[in-house]
Amino acid sequence: MGDYAWISWTLFGLDWLVRIALALRVILRRTPVPTTLAWLLVLLLLPVVGWVVYALVGENRLGSRRAARAQKLAAEIMAHAAPLWTRGTQTFPESMTPYEHIASLCSLSSGTPPLSGNSVEILSEWDQLVNRLVDDINGARRTCHMLYYIWGEAGRAGDVAEALARAARRGVKCRVLVDAVGSLDFVGSATWERLAHAGVEVIEALPVNPLRLLLARVDLRNHRKVAVIDGRVAYAGSHNLVEPGFKQRKSDKFGYYVDATVRLRGPAVQALQTAFLSDWLLDSEDDVTEVEKQLSELLSLDQEAHDGASIVHVLPTGPGMDPLAINHALIATIHSASDELIMTTPYFVPDEATKTAIIVAARRGVEVTLVLPQKSDHPIVCAAGRSHYQELLDAGVRIRHFTAGLLHSKTVTVDRRVGLVMSANFDMRSFFLNYEVSLFIYDDDLASMLRFLQVSYIDQSVEVTRDQWANRSLVSRFFDNTAQLLGPLL
Repeated sequence: MGDYAWISWTLFGLDWLVRIALALRVILRRTPVPTTLAWLLVLLLLPVVGWVVYALVGENRLGSRRAARAQKLAAEIMAHAAPLWTRGTQTFPESMTPYEHIASLCSLSSGTPPLSGNSVEILSEWDQLVNRLVDDINGARRTCHMLYYIWGEAGRAGDVAEALARAARRGVKCRVLVDAVGSLDFVGSATWERLAHAGVEVIEALPVNPLRLLLARVDLRNHRKVAVIDGRVAYAGSHNLVEPGFKQRKSDKFGYYVDATVRLRGPAVQALQTAFLSDWLLDSEDDVTEVEKQLSELLSLDQEAHDGASIVHVLPTGPGMDPLAINHALIATIHSASDELIMTTPYFVPDEATKTAIIVAARRGVEVTLVLPQKSDHPIVCAAGRSHYQELLDAGVRIRHFTAGLLHSKTVTVDRRVGLVMSANFDMRSFFLNYEVSLFIYDDDLASMLRFLQVSYIDQSVEVTRDQWANRSLVSRFFDNTAQLLGPLL
């Protein structure tokens, strides 16, 4: 047996050499301190597994060729789209000047300005969303562009697929882009084949294969939910194209998903169209000349009058862009609140800067309310979020647990004047990793309507009190605080 001891010692030494090398790389990368410490902890406590996990998901690798292509396409598309942003006025009304710095920050990150003249409608019910979407697709004359993280096979998602198939048969250019992991059951399905047979171009975003495991981070996903019809009307928000009760088939404890999406008409539709086209070109065989044609059509549409009241700023974020764009924009939004701040999200694992901004807002007298689902489909993520509750409650933040399903709506309202509807969660994955799209809407009436929806969530929730939280069991506190150590990686 002693003859083989050298093998064990060699493997032991190799494991430690790899872990030390990766630890040095983690330190030299200058990531945020909590992220650095979390990865060092993983490498220290998990022999072999730690460095395998780091190799797979430790760095935001898009793949060198894809990253270079993404930057090149983004520059070309923005150059062609620039005339869209110079038409009309984007001047902020006097009532919105306290929030104008948010728009300046978003413009710096995205290259697009806030666009005025939009009509915005909030859709919170699944059937309502599908009915409006199907009606718009049925009326399409030029293009139907759909981008969803999850596209389901069952239920009313089939109505949308059939509407797309009919549109393609009458000559409308239809493109469907779905995330390869989120829509794994849809890729290659019978519905996929029917769409392709009807002439709909259907492709998967960020496909997963053994080669990609070596070259890029496989859990880097396209989490956007966008539909653009004829460049005239668009949808964006938190609804996936799947039945709200799709997880009910696996477990009854989560309830139905509760979401919010907005339907837009006006210049902001063009910004969502360019975001879609950027994503489409990354995974399709089309070249930028096809995009030039689409943007030319948008310029002709831009001549039409737009009399909507909302200023809308579209902020697409993700790898290859400003990696801190949505994080910085949310922090600026929180700091801008002077009276009231209401936030809803399914997953709350903030970085220290975001948590500090929330605490400071509460301490300077802003009425801050955070609405989260009582039961989560990601228990470790939920536990990591709960580890922050005591600090927030001590500062005066009101925390509510939604009990009427799995609250999946990602919204913010500020002082009843500014509203945010996003695909992004309040977590590290949305802040720094996934492709997301967020709408910053500057309009008193729209913000009030969005707040009305948030209040309906509050009415269906229970309050988490400071004393109640302080008296939790030692086991619960230990589990939550242990999960917090992994928070920067979740």
